[in-house]
Amino acid sequence: MSDSSDEEFLGFEADEIQQAVQRYEQILLDQGIGDDFEFNTSGNESEGSETEPTIPIYNVNDQVVPDIDNVANTWHNNFDIHERGLPHLFAPRGPDGRATGPATILAADKGPIDFFKLFLNDIIFEHIINETERYANQQIAENPDSNKSAWSKPSLPEIKAFIGLCFLMGIDVKPETKLYWSTDPFMESPIFRKTMPRNRFMQVMRYLHFSDNHNAQQPGHPSYDVLYKIRNILNMFNTSMKREFVPTRQVSIDECMIPFKGRVKFKQYMPAKPTKMGVLRYGH
Repeated sequence: MSDSSDEEFLGFEADEIQQAVQRYEQILLDQGIGDDFEFNTSGNESEGSETEPTIPIYNVNDQVVPDIDNVANTWHNNFDIHERGLPHLFAPRGPDGRATGPATILAADKGPIDFFKLFLNDIIFEHIINETERYANQQIAENPDSNKSAWSKPSLPEIKAFIGLCFLMGIDVKPETKLYWSTDPFMESPIFRKTMPRNRFMQVMRYLHFSDNHNAQQPGHPSYDVLYKIRNILNMFNTSMKREFVPTRQVSIDECMIPFKGRVKFKQYMPAKPTKMGVLRYGH
């Protein structure tokens, strides 16, 4: 094949086709597929393989060109090699060569919390504990007059309880945080005060951190990251997602607007959307 882009492409040379066949055979062998099957450039099977379908190798002179107006009907008929080759060669794979789909198949008796732990595991929670402890100690040392309450490092069960209550607040919405610990029969949610004292919850909320502020770069610096505050957690969560699921070849991407009116640079205003202001979220 000529390397010049100015010349008309007339097809592959015979030696190029043979090299491609050899590479293809080796890939199949490496994957344990078709170890008793060999190709030849005439389009016929080798002897000893009676059950494998014929996989033609087209050369310059007899290359089959699909009917563009009816590709759906001619694709599988004229390019049989795709039936055997492409699913094995080009199907999406995980970083360790895993096939598509979920990596962990849980037993039928497992519940939602077991699936939750696949993505938000103890490693992530320990990171949150350590960064929260770091920030609390920094604040107590730098501003002792504003941080007089006794502080203790959260335990793993305690930080999980805290995160669980935060999730529950998104379901049982109240106008003020303190109302979740109300004893008023019309407002009370007993699960909150049974899980964690209000003052302790507010203290953990005050110091909750995911990254070390001392390492943050200022705007204008080449290493400035607008998501630095959550970058570590975001990377760890993305790692969990990639570990637990490999998308298939067909992936549909959509977006939604998360309502938010705080101060962030990536906040957007879209008057045509039901939620007009917030942060765009993409998913599949």
